Amino acid sequence: MIYISVPEADYHKKPIYINDDIVDGSYRRSHEGDRRLNREELAMMLRDSTDDIDSQILEHYGMEDIDEETLRGYRQVFDTANPGHAYKNLDNREFLYRMGGYDYDRHREIEGLTIAGLMMFGKGTPIEKRFPLFRMDYLDLIGVKPGGDLKWNDRLTYDGRWENNLYNFVTMAMRKLLFTLPSEGRIFGEARRDGGPLYDGIREAIINSATYSDFQTEGVLRIDRRDNEIVLRNPGLLRISADRIYNGDFTHARNRNIQKMFRMIGYGDNIGSGFQKILAAWNTLGYLRPELKELDDVKEVWLSLPLVRTSKIDEGTSKTDSTVNATVNSTVHSTVNSTIKLPSNILDNPEITDIQQALLKEMTDNPNITIAELSTVTGLDRNAVNYQLKKLRKIINIERSGSDKKGSWKISPK
Repeated sequence: MIYISVPEADYHKKPIYINDDIVDGSYRRSHEGDRRLNREELAMMLRDSTDDIDSQILEHYGMEDIDEETLRGYRQVFDTANPGHAYKNLDNREFLYRMGGYDYDRHREIEGLTIAGLMMFGKGTPIEKRFPLFRMDYLDLIGVKPGGDLKWNDRLTYDGRWENNLYNFVTMAMRKLLFTLPSEGRIFGEARRDGGPLYDGIREAIINSATYSDFQTEGVLRIDRRDNEIVLRNPGLLRISADRIYNGDFTHARNRNIQKMFRMIGYGDNIGSGFQKILAAWNTLGYLRPELKELDDVKEVWLSLPLVRTSKIDEGTSKTDSTVNATVNSTVHSTVNSTIKLPSNILDNPEITDIQQALLKEMTDNPNITIAELSTVTGLDRNAVNYQLKKLRKIINIERSGSDKKGSWKISPK
C-alpha cells in the first residue's frame, strides 16, 4: 500500500482549479473526495481568500444610514475602555474612518460606509436591504419541549423594536444569555467584576461567531440557550479544517474591522487565540469539550458549548456529573454520597458541585494524593483542579501539609 498525503491548501490560495478554468474547474475537498464547486460556493471561497472582507466600501451608503444612538452608545463604552484616547474628540465620520467603518477610494473616486460600518452601527432597514439573506436571532429555549405549545421563553429577532445592527445584537444577546448563567465575583483592585471562566468563554464564542460570519450568503447568526448547552451558528464555512482549529491553528477573522471594533471595547482579541480560550475555559470548568462542526448543506458553522460537567471517577470511564443549571441549587448524587468519607455538613452543602465532591472524595480516600494524580483520576487538567480547589476553599477549609509530592490533605468545615 502506498500512502500519499496531500496537505490542505492555504485559504489564501483557494479555490483550487484545473484546466485554467476557475468557474467550472474549481473543487473542494470533502471526506469522500474532491467535489466540484457550484457558483455560490465559488463566490464564498473567493471572498474567503482575502482578509479584509468587511473593509469593502458600500457605494451609496453614507452617514445617514448610521443609527446615531448605537454609535453614541459604542463611543461611550469606547471612551470608558480607553481613557484619554486620541479618537475621543473626533467627529463620527472621522471616528468611523479610523476604526474601519468608513473609507475613501481615491482611484475610483468614491467614499462611504464599509461593510463593517454598516453592519456594526447601521440602521436596521438599510442593513436588511443591503444584506437581505442575512439575519440575527437569539432564543432562550430552557425547558422548551419539541412539539409543545411553548416555543421559546425569550427571543431577540427582527421585530421593529430595536435597530438590528450587529453591535446591538451582540450586546443585547450577551446580556440575555449571561443572565441565565451563574456568575462568580472577582475583585480587581477595589472593584468587583462578575464573570469567571464561563463568562469569558461565552464572550469569546459570541465574538468569534460574529466576526467569522459571512454576511453575503444566506444564513443566520443565531444563539440558542438550551437546557444543557449553548449553540451558536453563523453563516459561512470554516476557512481551515476543524481539526486544525482544535490543534491550535487559526485564520484571521473573516471581518477584521468588526473584530477590531469589538476588541477596542474589551471583547476578544485579534491574535487568533479565541477558540483556544474557549477550550481552556471549558476545560477549567470541567465541562464536556465544545464541539465545532461545519454544515456544508446549509453553509453554516455550529459551535456547541455543553453545560455539563464530566469526570473520570472510575478508571477508564467517563461519567457526566451535573449541569450548570443545577449549580446554584444542586444536590449531591446519591452514588457519590454513599462512598465519600466527609462530615454531613460538607456533604449536604448545596454550594459544592458534583465535580468538587468528586475531588473531595479522592482527597479523603487518599489524603496523600497529588494534584497530578487528581488530574489523572478526574480527567481535569492541573489548572482546572487548582481552580476547583480555589473555589472550594471559599466554602470549606482545605490545607495541604508537607510538600506537593509527599504531603497530605486536611479537610474540615469552616
